[in-house]
Amino acid sequence: MKGLFRIILLIVNLLLAVALIVSTLAGSIEPSRMVVVSILSYGYVLFLIANVLFIIVWLCLSRWEFLISVIAIAVRMSFLPLFFQVGGTAEHVQGDDIVRVMTFNTHGFNGLDNDTLMTRDSGAVMFLKLVDEEEPDIICLQEYSGLRKNWVRDSLAARGYTHHFGVHGEERMTPSILFTRLPVTQGQLMDKKTKFYVDLKKGNRALRVCCVHLDSYELTSDDYESLERLSHAQTDSSTHKLLHKFIETTRQHEREWKTELLPLIESTTTPIVIAGDYNDTPASYIYQQATRLLKDPYVEQGRGFGTTYHGPFPAFRIDYILHSSNLEALSYKRISTPISDHYPIVTDLRFMD
Repeated sequence: MKGLFRIILLIVNLLLAVALIVSTLAGSIEPSRMVVVSILSYGYVLFLIANVLFIIVWLCLSRWEFLISVIAIAVRMSFLPLFFQVGGTAEHVQGDDIVRVMTFNTHGFNGLDNDTLMTRDSGAVMFLKLVDEEEPDIICLQEYSGLRKNWVRDSLAARGYTHHFGVHGEERMTPSILFTRLPVTQGQLMDKKTKFYVDLKKGNRALRVCCVHLDSYELTSDDYESLERLSHAQTDSSTHKLLHKFIETTRQHEREWKTELLPLIESTTTPIVIAGDYNDTPASYIYQQATRLLKDPYVEQGRGFGTTYHGPFPAFRIDYILHSSNLEALSYKRISTPISDHYPIVTDLRFMD
């Protein structure tokens, strides 16, 4: 019986070790070619934890099989800093050659969906206080919706954020908008829903900032229930519908990268920042592709776990401020706040010229 138990443990361990390695390959395999790899990328952290647990189990049994998970983790060790960082700084740095950027999916300033204590008014007031404390030069907001958005706009203008540009949306489309203290020389919509860029001036330096909100999974309460059942290895017809959403959204992110973001990066000669809600993890295709061309301030200056989404779905880092190599990140800060189901992030970037 003990022998059979160990064989079962070994098989499960091997499957989880392979899943861990495969979950890190999404950046090299297009979702349109092999979407299963992209789907597995969402489970990287869970696969990592499972493999650590297997190391402990095998060591307790004094078995050599602990090496299976050790090797699997070691092979893709480079992924760990994308999820956990040490040694960075959140200290605000100022200077004529430094620009401070914030991105925040506000969720309409309405807190978590089940938060009865948070209202749009109280969330908006907390957001303005946050702006006063952090003093960003540029603010990229997603899901900037609700009856109080004009009041927030006017309040920001009174604080010196007199320039703004954004996508105002139609019907169900939630807008994205950028506020800044810096002069805007031009702005360009990239689609009618969630993406645009603006060209700014910081003294005699030019900067292009792209505000994005990549295609959402639009998960419903039924989807979250399906996720709960799936976590207990239970599947039904709703689980298949949920999987279809993930597949289609992942493929849409690939299209957004290839047709909109990549051409923008390649055609931009000035320093560029692409900030917003990417709706994808650091193991995903779009993040891996983007960071081949751009830098991630969290990797440069982050500290601790980088989770930016804290809603009902498992916590992930899906909000980013990525920048070109002619900018240098001097600080990175993730701000814990109940204003939204996302956390705002802030970074100080220095021009390298």
